[in-house]
Amino acid sequence: MSRRVSAIDIGSNAIRMMIADVSDQSPTIQLIKRFRAAVRLGHDVFTEGIITPASMEIAKATFHHYSQTNRELQVVSCRAVATSACREAKNRQQFVDEIYKSSGIKIEVIDGTEEGRLIHLAVRKELDLDNKKTMLIDIGGGSVEVTFSKGDKMIATKSFPMGTVRVLENLSERRLNESHLNIIMGEFLGELGEHLYKNCEHEQVDFAIGTGGNLECLGKLKVQLLNKTPHTFLTLAELDTIIEKLRSLKVKERIEKLALRPDRADVIVPAAMLVQTIMRQAEAHKILIPSVGLRDGLVWSMTSS
Repeated sequence: MSRRVSAIDIGSNAIRMMIADVSDQSPTIQLIKRFRAAVRLGHDVFTEGIITPASMEIAKATFHHYSQTNRELQVVSCRAVATSACREAKNRQQFVDEIYKSSGIKIEVIDGTEEGRLIHLAVRKELDLDNKKTMLIDIGGGSVEVTFSKGDKMIATKSFPMGTVRVLENLSERRLNESHLNIIMGEFLGELGEHLYKNCEHEQVDFAIGTGGNLECLGKLKVQLLNKTPHTFLTLAELDTIIEKLRSLKVKERIEKLALRPDRADVIVPAAMLVQTIMRQAEAHKILIPSVGLRDGLVWSMTSS
């Protein structure tokens, strides 16, 4: 017998839901539907420290829709988690309470370690990690999680407050633009470098793994801009070329010529440069893009396998 479950990821750039059928007997999940609402909570929190009333209303409408969808599709269990933006919002309890009151969906605000664990769970269900040392990079709107694993075992994970929306707000606050991204990247290198050095010093990683919507988008841009396949991995050299080509286009041109969504077009270069910086520091030359993420990990956490 399978059960129908849903997983909601309340990120800094969007609120996403995935509905799937899970079976405790079989080690598989069957995707039913994915949803995404462009609610940029990170813009509020990283500039004002709170989730504003306007964003609160949009989030409530999104959760109302998700709650209705759960009922219509006969979902028996729903797990919703909030990450970086909610972790830092001064009014996060009010947000959690209001969403629960209006939709009946209970939100867990999770820390970076639990976020890293859930993403790692999704990845190890998707990829064969046997006898491999891997570095998992999850690029979010508010934070970046860098997780190291040996085989199926997670050996270290750390969350860094350098997500794409936060980087954009940082630039805007300092009246800088995209051409100054190298300055921002340089400022993040201290703590990040320490984590990478500690975990790569004695043994290099076999390959990196990238998760998050921006990485999936970069895989597709490899096909679109470089005319190369498959979209499921990138070499560092390919990533360097994609960044050059993206930086030569204004945000408006990325929307018009590459058909990127507006809330992807403005964060794709910071995302690509974050990945580039981490790969260079860790001396990783290839990154796999398995197209799974936090929601998949949440669904797996609701099975007993």
